[in-house]
Amino acid sequence: MQIVDRLRQENVSRLDLSHFASCAADRAVADVLKLMRTEKISAVFIVENDKLLGVFTERDVLTKIADAPDTWRRPVAEFMTPSPQVIGSDRPISEALRLMNDGHYRNLPITDADGRVTGNLPHIEVIRFLADQFPREVYNLPPDPDRVATTKEGA
Repeated sequence: MQIVDRLRQENVSRLDLSHFASCAADRAVADVLKLMRTEKISAVFIVENDKLLGVFTERDVLTKIADAPDTWRRPVAEFMTPSPQVIGSDRPISEALRLMNDGHYRNLPITDADGRVTGNLPHIEVIRFLADQFPREVYNLPPDPDRVATTKEGA
């Protein structure tokens, strides 16, 4: 099966969407940064009454927070990206990939029909999916493909 066909036929639910965190809109930026660091995640979903309000990402940290430590005590809602693009887990991977590419997103919230966050599609999961489509080519690469051996092996 062609890779394009696989992207169109496989649903987002096939990917690992489980690694995400969420918090309330009034949580302090410093607490959210600590959560991101502890959980080793690049985005936190801001929710209220189980509904997605926004997303706070590493990009928000770099563009709005990094050079302003006085903002660390303020609510994360002031710095989040409001009303982010979302997708359902029943949608094709190709659709998610298009949204991520068009919007330059590295994380795409997965929501159910009621708007509750059920997962996160990080860009690395799309890369893993693509790599799995070419196992022989990807997994047989040498650690440094540009390196040229200067001696015969075993000599």
